Amino acid sequence: MSLEKLRTARTVAGIHQVCKAVRSDTAEMVFIASDVDERVLGALLAACGGAGITPNRSATKAELGAAVHLDVGAAAVAKLR
Repeated sequence: MSLEKLRTARTVAGIHQVCKAVRSDTAEMVFIASDVDERVLGALLAACGGAGITPNRSATKAELGAAVHLDVGAAAVAKLR
């Protein structure tokens, strides 16, 4: 899925919110910014691995934030089911 499709999809943004969505099985797809410090991603990557979701790491924080209509960057975004 491209970032353009995120503009109209139901989403959540932020590492903690995306992690909660993955753990509750409401996340269909996960995007993690390529410019995020790896030290803060441990729980999210573990949750994605447990749910069988491979995160897309191709966009930056600014691109993810813009894709979901935020005025700031987003470290992680999940498209909800």
